[in-house]
Amino acid sequence: MFGSDDITWCGSQCEFKECFRNQANMKNRVGLHSFAEFKGTPDCILTNVEVTTRERGWAGHFICGKDCLFRRNTLITCGDLKWVVSTVGNLPCPIDMPALDIKKGQVQEIGANRWYETMAFESAYDEYDDADVSKQISFESDWGIWGETWKEVEERYGKAVDNAANDMHERIVEELKVKIKEAYANAKASGVVQRTDN
Repeated sequence: MFGSDDITWCGSQCEFKECFRNQANMKNRVGLHSFAEFKGTPDCILTNVEVTTRERGWAGHFICGKDCLFRRNTLITCGDLKWVVSTVGNLPCPIDMPALDIKKGQVQEIGANRWYETMAFESAYDEYDDADVSKQISFESDWGIWGETWKEVEERYGKAVDNAANDMHERIVEELKVKIKEAYANAKASGVVQRTDN
């Protein structure tokens, strides 16, 4: 099937039959010029590793996160690799601020024209698997809910803006579940240690 090409073939017994290195797919191994057996191609690992998520009840980032009425904190785990996705928003002002025309309890921005935000980080690998905010993880999905005023935000998203923030968080979690699996598979196949806390 491969003639005299130099190839490597995988000796693991995984179920990923599309992998051309999977020995179950090799119809004719006789006549190979040379080959090296190894186990755990990225495709094989991707097929055989599980990604889990766990919701936690505290804000994962933002200094005023504990005061936000909306907060999500999702731990994504793949092998020994752990990432934290944190969304915060709906932050009520704790006091009246007449000089700024802000009343106590009025929703305030958490950043410039930003009312909710999502960020992702590697785990600190502590007893809570809190976010290590010095190790941010990038993603492609929209990460903020923006508007000049809270009224503009409500006009765009409706009165239940928390629902839009929840959907934003879920999209990012789904994106990162794929990304963490790929990162784990590539690191495992190349023998790189996944955790960076050592």
